[in-house]
Amino acid sequence: MEEKRYSVGFVVQHRTNGRGRIVQIDPPFYVIEFSQQVARVPFEYKDMSLDANCDQQYEQLQYALTQALQDFGSINPLKELGSRWLGGEMVLVPGNKDTQEKRIPLEMFFKKVIGVREKLRVLEQKINNHDNLTCADKLELQGYLTRCYGSLTTFNALFSKEGTPFTGSSGAE
Repeated sequence: MEEKRYSVGFVVQHRTNGRGRIVQIDPPFYVIEFSQQVARVPFEYKDMSLDANCDQQYEQLQYALTQALQDFGSINPLKELGSRWLGGEMVLVPGNKDTQEKRIPLEMFFKKVIGVREKLRVLEQKINNHDNLTCADKLELQGYLTRCYGSLTTFNALFSKEGTPFTGSSGAE
């Protein structure tokens, strides 16, 4: 087995998957996030190289800072994703047979769902702290937010037990 050549945060060019970022080392594999999927690539895979258009030290530093900010301030969405879903994908099958199906890595989809949740939370804080809204206005807007959370409960199956699933009007956020 060949020793690893790359580090977490490096941007690589893969022969079939294109440009991607190494997000984890899981010997003897690199875990690489490409635009359409997350893949495990063996250390010994020969048709992959560092992306010549990237400053690798800058990319590593940027990745490390992003990870640190997620660890000490922001939520890392993948910590909340149930382990049974890691590496999975969502498949959208169109009703029109002339249209190609769309496959989306669940990790990417989950990050977007969590992003919506975080933006709703910020909106909720802004509404509650807004000086020019009456109590009635705040209550009305809070009702809309609660219904938005309720609409997102469909995605609760993706959360790990430690995650923070969505709750609607029947639960407390």
